[in-house]
Amino acid sequence: MKIKKERAAVPYSCLIDNIKVLLIFLVVFNHIIAFNLVKVDTVVRYVWYAITIFHMPAFVFISGYLSKKPQNVLKNFKNLLIPYVLGYTLTWYSQIWLGRSVDYEILRPTGSVMWYILALFIYRLTIEALGKIRFIVPLSILFALWAGTRPEFTTFLSSSRIVVFFPFFVAGYLWKSEYITAIRKFKGKWILVAISGVLLWAIPNYMIPNEMGIAIFRGNHGYQLCGLTDPQGVILRLLMYLVSFVVVYTMLALVPDIKLPLTYVGRHTMGIYFFHYPIMIIMNGLYILMLPAMNNVWVLLGVSLVFVLVLGSLPVDLLYTGVLNLIAFILIKKDKTVRDEGLEEEYDSEYDEYELLRRKKAIAELAATLDSESEQDEHVEKVNMDEDTPDHTSSDSHEGFSNVAGMELEIEEDNLDDIPDELIKGEEELSLEDLIQELEATTRTMDDNKEP
Repeated sequence: MKIKKERAAVPYSCLIDNIKVLLIFLVVFNHIIAFNLVKVDTVVRYVWYAITIFHMPAFVFISGYLSKKPQNVLKNFKNLLIPYVLGYTLTWYSQIWLGRSVDYEILRPTGSVMWYILALFIYRLTIEALGKIRFIVPLSILFALWAGTRPEFTTFLSSSRIVVFFPFFVAGYLWKSEYITAIRKFKGKWILVAISGVLLWAIPNYMIPNEMGIAIFRGNHGYQLCGLTDPQGVILRLLMYLVSFVVVYTMLALVPDIKLPLTYVGRHTMGIYFFHYPIMIIMNGLYILMLPAMNNVWVLLGVSLVFVLVLGSLPVDLLYTGVLNLIAFILIKKDKTVRDEGLEEEYDSEYDEYELLRRKKAIAELAATLDSESEQDEHVEKVNMDEDTPDHTSSDSHEGFSNVAGMELEIEEDNLDDIPDELIKGEEELSLEDLIQELEATTRTMDDNKEP
């Protein structure tokens, strides 16, 4: 019998929190410079291109790495789908508050950063199945390259972005903590830094002079809507995968795995991601980001750091989680069990249901086998009253049970007969091995009772 093996939770590591702090800082900085500074500072424009290539792919990779535990739909509803609706609404309302006319298109989360939350919700609901497909990472990359040529993948439900960034999520999901240990011991890890630096310098230097937009790295549209031919789009998207994976491995190899002053922020990145963009929209609408001082990259670096420190603080995190808990309390029933009228038992999972039905079937088959053998033995005793009981009866009984217990059974609900209560009472608490031992002991007792 094959025992289902659950993926273990990721052990806590300062490394992952430190990487999350670095990435959320890059997210905030990349968004704040996009409002105005990239239009007036050429150097910053190159930096903007370089960061956009890898910062969200790296974040998605880390999210996949932290999603190894079996997923709970209600938990993801609370932690992801509710924040998605609230975050998009907050972003939309910040535009309305500034007097702008913006349609409320929650199924097309353009103009906000909430697409990542929606994508994460979809990923976590599907990863346990998709993660079992062989060669899923290269296959998903090929699918994403092809999807860029198709008009079906659009901003609707962020379908284009979900497909484009899925290879990073599944790669993180399949990544093991042992790999981190190995890559940190790799003597040539500084080569990764050189490769990352060269690629992050070369790609913007090719794209910007040729007036190629940054939209290709956002994954929001197909190649043609990004102003590229299909061959150009395939090459640039493939380069994005290459660069992003190299940068992720570089971070895993070189980021300190020790507690730093800002390591704690790594536990509160969702609040930063949730609040920072609506605040920036309001700041831009009030012309704060257009002040001359805001055209200085060092000033915006400082502002980005303030965003991370304030929005990543414990009070903001308590506010964020408190609102989610309140909404979840209102929307989600306290008793989350939904009973099926066709079944008497409640199951923790489909696997438990299958095992219970399998055990019932085994008991039914065993009972039928023992009844048949008992009838045959009684017939033999009536015909041969003076003959001794054959010695092979016990072995046959054991062999018959072994065949029943070891055979592959096809479980169909309409084939399950009514089973006496004494046979199934308390069997849920027994493991299959304990059940087999108990039934074998019962068989031996029956054989002993039949001997003269």
